[in-house]
Amino acid sequence: MNKLKLATLALLCAAFSAPRAAHAQQWTRQSFLLPKGDFELTGSLARPDLVRMNMSKNDAFEPVEFPVNFFWGVTNHVMLGITHEHGLKLNSGVPDPKFKDTYDDVGFGSVFFLGGGRNFEVDLRAGVPFHRLSPDLFVGVQAGILGRVNFSEKVAMYFDPSLYVGANHRDIGNRDELHLPIWIYFQPTRIIAPFVGTSLDGHLKGFGDDFMIPLEGGVLFTVARGIHIGGMLRFPNALGKNNTADSRQLTFLGQFRF
Repeated sequence: MNKLKLATLALLCAAFSAPRAAHAQQWTRQSFLLPKGDFELTGSLARPDLVRMNMSKNDAFEPVEFPVNFFWGVTNHVMLGITHEHGLKLNSGVPDPKFKDTYDDVGFGSVFFLGGGRNFEVDLRAGVPFHRLSPDLFVGVQAGILGRVNFSEKVAMYFDPSLYVGANHRDIGNRDELHLPIWIYFQPTRIIAPFVGTSLDGHLKGFGDDFMIPLEGGVLFTVARGIHIGGMLRFPNALGKNNTADSRQLTFLGQFRF
């Protein structure tokens, strides 16, 4: 009888613990890095933009971009991937045939774990982006810090500052760039994470003449472990030099880990 009671108790414990183990991991507690051997399709790691649609005044859906990134967990602390700034473009409207604008950028990226715990994570992000493939190949190197700080159970800040240095054709447009984005995520429940974000972006040379300050807001939904989807509205230069609200983007967000 005692053995029967123990077996029943064990079964009850398993039944109640199994659903909790199967729960999806909320966005603001999930590591940027993949477990060893896992893969993911995503956008930028701090805010996964998978499909980007131009919704600017008089230019709706011109273009539609798919800046999809593919990452693989080499170890629990190292991740390698193929990255895109714009990716596949539809309806780009480039009239000059020498610009093959349907697919005109690709890169190789990596992420290395530096430190972290439940309430923070800091990683080194480095890569070799090909900002343009035709008619001239633009090559450069990019490095930055990818991180998360949880201020409470419901509020987290993400940041992804980086510096790009052009390695060739600097005289015809492959210029050095600085990007300083931050996002504030709110996690009222395990499955929903609304956010707002901004950045300070521009070319290092003449930074004060063409810097951009975007504003964006959206929401992510956690639908299963490693699967997050959502949407976002973005104004690419809401507050920067020559700012305008006429330039805007509607974006589908997604991260799929397998």
